[in-house]
Amino acid sequence: MINIKLYNIWRLIKINIVEFFIAKKHILERKRQSIIAILGIAIGVTVLIVSIAIANGLDRNMIKSILSVSPHIEAIKDEGVIEDYRELQSEIESIKGVKGVVPQIAAQGILKYNRDIGSYVFGVQVNGIDFDDAKIAMELDKKIVEGTMTISKPTDFLIGKELFDKLGAKLGDKVTLVSADNMQIHMTIIGVFKSGFYNYDTSMIIVPLRAVQILSYTGDGVKKLEVFLNNVYEADNISQNIQLKTEMTTRTWGDLNKSLLAALYLEKTGMILVFSLIVIIAGFVVWVILNMMVKEKTRDIGIMRSMGLSSKNIMKIFMLEGVFLGMFGIIFGVLISGGILWYLKYNTPPQITNIYYLSKIPIEITYKEIFVIVGANIIVIFLSSVFPAYKAAKLQVVKALKYD
Repeated sequence: MINIKLYNIWRLIKINIVEFFIAKKHILERKRQSIIAILGIAIGVTVLIVSIAIANGLDRNMIKSILSVSPHIEAIKDEGVIEDYRELQSEIESIKGVKGVVPQIAAQGILKYNRDIGSYVFGVQVNGIDFDDAKIAMELDKKIVEGTMTISKPTDFLIGKELFDKLGAKLGDKVTLVSADNMQIHMTIIGVFKSGFYNYDTSMIIVPLRAVQILSYTGDGVKKLEVFLNNVYEADNISQNIQLKTEMTTRTWGDLNKSLLAALYLEKTGMILVFSLIVIIAGFVVWVILNMMVKEKTRDIGIMRSMGLSSKNIMKIFMLEGVFLGMFGIIFGVLISGGILWYLKYNTPPQITNIYYLSKIPIEITYKEIFVIVGANIIVIFLSSVFPAYKAAKLQVVKALKYD
């Protein structure tokens, strides 16, 4: 009994070895077609991994840039002006996960700057905040690229880097800020900030809260409280806690940027669907090559069947051929994409930084996403291999031997 079992095990191992070497021989006999199939799969994997990594990086970079000076949660009162904002600020800051709260008044204004060669007028977004709170909550001091954010009087202010360059101004220069009610105030540039978001850096100025309170006739109140979190993705839960604790109306950064986030999602989805066509085409190439192999090896299949190999063994041979082509293509694709991403991360082409508002190409991809891409390719390769293999397994021995 033991000898019979050992013989069966040995026979099974021997057949599997034979299937392996026959599959290997078929692939090597058609080197050109095999290389084309491997390259097609590798290109599909590479394009998907690289495009998703760059898309993820750009999305995260944009969100990070937007949230650098804009709130993670915005809290307002129905009556408009918030008089007891310091008490509410303390209550919100006591909630777990809140990094800090910045009382704020936002307004539109006109910036006038006089130079020897003429006057410059720009429409600006005036962001009136408490500088001490901003230093803690939004780490505003880390975004200062020139000058300082230490104010000596309410008329000192910060200006976006791009707007500062457009004006051709210098630190310490005087400008005139005109409110929507045509009220004017003379202010001094003491610092230049760079948020990383082009729209903010070209059109925003950050002004001490007291100056904007005077411009907007809000007295000692503010229009809203800007809440900054340790983890921006906890905004929904913390927003609910703020509503329960303060009875204020809140909006998360997702609500404030809903259109932008929807556009980013749609763009990324469309990109993945388009690039997935490359994977499908690569799978079609594998299907064509295996079908050609089945046709060319029809007589050989008949001989192998007559020598004792079952239809199951024949099917396994052609399935192995598809698996070999697929696995080599996937491995090469992962390695190539890894090399490309490494190069882009540490060697950003200067043309990119000149065209886009980036210092380097942001790269971000998770192992889960890589496994999904690899898994999808494996499924495509399996489906591309199973039908030719099944066709080979169903060939009749007599017809296969007579095939010419």
